[in-house]
Amino acid sequence: MGGARSSAWWAVLRSTLVFAPVLAVALVALGFIAQDMADKGSSGGRVVALVLIGSVVLLLTYQVVQSLRDLFSRTVETVGVVDRCWTKNEFFLFRNTYIFVEREVYRLSPEHAVKVDPGDSVRIVHYPHTGAVETIEVVARAGEEAERADG
Repeated sequence: MGGARSSAWWAVLRSTLVFAPVLAVALVALGFIAQDMADKGSSGGRVVALVLIGSVVLLLTYQVVQSLRDLFSRTVETVGVVDRCWTKNEFFLFRNTYIFVEREVYRLSPEHAVKVDPGDSVRIVHYPHTGAVETIEVVARAGEEAERADG
């Protein structure tokens, strides 16, 4: 791989670049709330704000750390049956398609999403921490396995 990166790697980088600044802002807000509590004491509103912003910081930290880990890791391969497919909008900007295989969730690009249906047996090459899919190959369609068993 002489410098060329896959679209999955770029998706992981995009995720890092989107969530890291939001995490920085949330950390600053958490610091202000904590400082305010130290100066003026705790009140119901400050405690609720601290818990809410603290929860957001934890979730964003998890997302950013997983994305950073994948930027410097190699892809892995998983083989299994697609249990479920669904699409979801994120931040009203990105429409992502997800599949559930072998008790894990994988994020597909639009090109990959049209190939896969529930019940298909697939081979997925993906990043281990974010589930960003580099390639997906349908090994057997849902109806093909039943036909082979009958025939």
